[in-house]
Amino acid sequence: MKTIFSYFMPLCASSILLFSSCGDKKVGTESSSTDTLSTTDTTIIMIDEDNVAEIQMPFVQKKHSKSVDEVYTSIKSVIEANENLKIIAEVNHSEAAKGVEIEIPQSRLIVFGNPKVGTQLMQKNQAVGIDLPMKMLVYDDNGMTKVVYNNASVLMNRYEIMLPELEEKMNGLLDKISYSDIEETKLQDLKLESILSNLQTKESTLSVDEASEKLEKLLKEKGFDVFTKIEHDKAAQNADLELRPTRLFVFGKPQVGSQLMKLNSTIGLDLPMKMLIWEDENGKTQVSYFKGSFLANRHSIENEELTNKIDGVLNMLSDAVLK
Repeated sequence: MKTIFSYFMPLCASSILLFSSCGDKKVGTESSSTDTLSTTDTTIIMIDEDNVAEIQMPFVQKKHSKSVDEVYTSIKSVIEANENLKIIAEVNHSEAAKGVEIEIPQSRLIVFGNPKVGTQLMQKNQAVGIDLPMKMLVYDDNGMTKVVYNNASVLMNRYEIMLPELEEKMNGLLDKISYSDIEETKLQDLKLESILSNLQTKESTLSVDEASEKLEKLLKEKGFDVFTKIEHDKAAQNADLELRPTRLFVFGKPQVGSQLMKLNSTIGLDLPMKMLIWEDENGKTQVSYFKGSFLANRHSIENEELTNKIDGVLNMLSDAVLK
């Protein structure tokens, strides 16, 4: 069943599972690239906890004294109390992993947004649509509850957007939503840099509608779960704002995402996998995504076999909608 929603339409996503991103080289055969994804062995990477504080993080991370469920409920309550925000989806990563007989620490993702704010960002750079709506991941890290999310400073630096007043307001709101009684947000600890050079973007001869229809059909043929299609431009229209056609596909295979989260829970912030189809200022259709290897590196995951297969599959999917 096709699910289409805007920021104004809540999505029941308790069954959403997991995954990660894309590639540049064509794989030998389409069947080998998709069929072997769920059978790849994983390697656990040990991280020296004593040195973590010295590393700049590519997202905000906060420690909490309460349980995952308590923190998640508190975050959800603050979002619901704000009339300008809408909860788009709720994803219980750990429950989803159990469905494919993989054990991971407790992990829950909440997706929420404000179409007016999101549209302002995309009017500056449509590519940011691949990281919207906003997300917060609440997870257990060896008995310590942690919350990770991309704040406005992270997003605006990633996509080279300059809106200082909006940045300050968004950061304040996100800090309030994720309030911790034991740790405050420290912007100096964030890794603020552009990632546009890592965003894979290919030009298609099809229209946004044609490319979207073709991608959705292909995903189903290849056995992917298409969890949702977010029509950013429709959400903008509902908010009386203008935005060129911009469509985000969220899809995946549960076995792969669960394997990735077993290696590092924080990658749940970037799952399920996403692909953005959008019309640029010249009326050309673009197809954008992040490689699985890039996202894995962001979360300190080292498994070349798995990420190479993900890269190959996403390269195949994107190439298929270019003409």
